[in-house]
Amino acid sequence: KAGIPVIVLDRKVLGNDYTQFIGADNKLIGEAAGKWIVKKLNGKGSLVELKGLMTSTPGQDRHSGFAKAIKGSPDLKVIFEADMQWLEPNARKEMESALARFDKIDPVYAHNDPAAHGAWLAAKAAGREKSILFVGIDGLPQEGQAYVKQGILNACFEYPTGGREAVENALEILAGKKLEREVTLKSRVF
Repeated sequence: KAGIPVIVLDRKVLGNDYTQFIGADNKLIGEAAGKWIVKKLNGKGSLVELKGLMTSTPGQDRHSGFAKAIKGSPDLKVIFEADMQWLEPNARKEMESALARFDKIDPVYAHNDPAAHGAWLAAKAAGREKSILFVGIDGLPQEGQAYVKQGILNACFEYPTGGREAVENALEILAGKKLEREVTLKSRVF
């Protein structure tokens, strides 16, 4: 309102008092993860979903996109779900509960890579990590990408950080250029 350009990264805000939003589409990323799991398991299996903080829009969107993708696969059932609040220790505890309750778990879909890693640690401690697929979201080089390279995660879906785009666009805005109000960053799978 004071005429100061504002760039919002990652999470959308209520209202219109910003110059530009830069972020990826969490619904599409969740949907891509769901489609990957459906294809990998031929639409069949018992699934654990470790959700991010479900009061946050990324958690809600990653869940709804995923639910949309698996909806057409009635033989792929969510047998356990928990809100792990984006935290690896919480995800590990929740996965320990799932492992204690269910003899067969095919994939774990975690809303972030630390949660997928926590689930893998719980499965490894139980001697069951080799029979379960682990899928996460974020794809940061030091987390998701590294876990895929190490064979811990079977896949991770990138949520680009947008830092480079924010700096580049800030410079253009300061130079007086009119830019798109919404910039949706592309994702990729590792």
